Amino acid sequence: MDQTGIGSQQRTKHCMECGYRNVPLARTCELCGKPMRHVAAAETPTFLPQKPVVEGPDRWFILGLGAFFAPALAMLPLVQYMGWFLASLCHEMGHCAVAWFFGMPAYPAIRIDGHAAAMHSQQQILLVVMVFAGLLWLTWCCRKRPVLRVVFGVIVLLYLPFALTDAHAILHLLAGHWAEMAFAGVFFHRALSGGFTASTPEKVTYAAVAFFLLGRNVVMNFGLMTSEAARQAYIGNGSFGLTQDFVRAARELGTSLSTVGFLMFVCSLATLPIAWFVWQRSERQNARELDLIARTRGS
Repeated sequence: MDQTGIGSQQRTKHCMECGYRNVPLARTCELCGKPMRHVAAAETPTFLPQKPVVEGPDRWFILGLGAFFAPALAMLPLVQYMGWFLASLCHEMGHCAVAWFFGMPAYPAIRIDGHAAAMHSQQQILLVVMVFAGLLWLTWCCRKRPVLRVVFGVIVLLYLPFALTDAHAILHLLAGHWAEMAFAGVFFHRALSGGFTASTPEKVTYAAVAFFLLGRNVVMNFGLMTSEAARQAYIGNGSFGLTQDFVRAARELGTSLSTVGFLMFVCSLATLPIAWFVWQRSERQNARELDLIARTRGS
């Protein structure tokens, strides 16, 4: 049976292992692969709770434990290197993603002695045209989804003015630390939603990594904003002898390093509230879908 194109409202069969919504006749879960437990029609309940029961520690307690363990990734010798490598990987992936998005082939270079950079070539107009065509196609595919249609429409309108001017260079320079914040936001969301297993250790691990990535940006940006000694230390600490991202961004913007630090400090403070808002929105959406299923079965 062809199950492609099945909408989320038609996926009414919940996996007893992971909770993923499958199509009614699914024999195995599409997410975890576990066999589905078939329930006779007469035994099918006519009511489902609007929200799944939350078990285990409170989410604020989970976030608190994550904040408590996060400094280990910055201070303990072996774990400190693991934390640096993870942050560097997220950072350079951000640079590379934005570079490719604006037509500049790039790859991350991370050396075990503590140096990391994103190597990229000159912008290629053919890649810019291909990305722009892809954005137009995505906008067309999302024409029946108002929010995504507006989002992709705005990106289409702004893409060429940014790609064909020096604005893309500024975004490329800032993208490394934005990527660290983005990954922190994703990990916060996983800590709040439960991750794959909804176990306490998994949620605490997500929270700890999120606070580590966010904390290093908060501390660095606060220092750039308030301390001349921190600014001088930052300027002299470029990997492979390269000029630091924020120094180059300040030159491109025609402003000071402290101003760039302030702007990025504000961005870093917004990471956790945004992750919380997205999680709350997804919880409300799940509750509406469960309520719709319950009313459909009860009718």
